[in-house]
Amino acid sequence: MFEIFLVSVLFSMLGLILGFARNGFQVQGNPLADALDAVLPQTQCGQCGFPGCRPYAEAVAENEADINQCPPGGENTVAALAELMGIDPKPLNAEYGIEKPKAIAFVVEAECIGCTLCIDACPVDAILGASKMMHTVIQTECTGCELCIEPCPVDCIVMKPNEETLDDWQWSKPVMPCIRCGDCVTACPANLLPQELYHQCNTSALDQAGEYGLMDCIECGLCNNVCPSQIPLVQYFMAGKKQLEAKQRDRIKAKLFKLRYANRLERLRQASDERKRSIQRKKQALKKITITPSGDSYSRTAF
Repeated sequence: MFEIFLVSVLFSMLGLILGFARNGFQVQGNPLADALDAVLPQTQCGQCGFPGCRPYAEAVAENEADINQCPPGGENTVAALAELMGIDPKPLNAEYGIEKPKAIAFVVEAECIGCTLCIDACPVDAILGASKMMHTVIQTECTGCELCIEPCPVDCIVMKPNEETLDDWQWSKPVMPCIRCGDCVTACPANLLPQELYHQCNTSALDQAGEYGLMDCIECGLCNNVCPSQIPLVQYFMAGKKQLEAKQRDRIKAKLFKLRYANRLERLRQASDERKRSIQRKKQALKKITITPSGDSYSRTAF
């Protein structure tokens, strides 16, 4: 009898442990959707046919949408989505738009009438202004989604391409053949693989170049001196570093855009809930008031 009781207690404790483990270690959400969402540009433009980047990522993860529906991300995003989905890349679907140079919205302030329609349309709250007051765009927060253009009744919003800076400038690299002799590898004092870095920088495989230590290159020029093909390797690496840094900055901005979009949705939800509560309070207040005739007039009585 005691043995049966002991076994029952042990199985009960095992069940409790398994229950706690399930709650503590269960995977929240969809990991594939999270990975797909991470490579999207987070412009929240809706060109893909979904209200934001996250819904589109979830649809792709469930095979309910194709990987080539994101014009702002372009071919690079299509390739990244294809790799995560384990399928071959495909051309961007022109039905959803075409890839354009990065641009930000600009309000022609002299023509702005302060209607606030663009403020309501901005998915990341990047437009400042008030009713009948001049509006302006926070340029560092603008995703370039163009959603503010259509609702503007006076067409005072234009898209301006991002101005090229020293951080964004890209060197027009000449394509020169590498004979894979390995002399640059022997000469490199940082123990890198210059011939691999050259190939990766030349094919824009910047993430892979970063894994191979591109940022560790000290730009000494020894690989240039020993290259029999006279390839300006250091210049390739310098340009690749700038492109990799720009790509990393874009990823940081995408995370900030995503956070601002989530904050805006939460703000709108709270405002909607407050309106509903206000309406409910007014209805309850009206129920407590009765209107009774009093001669030629009516009187209100509150309970």
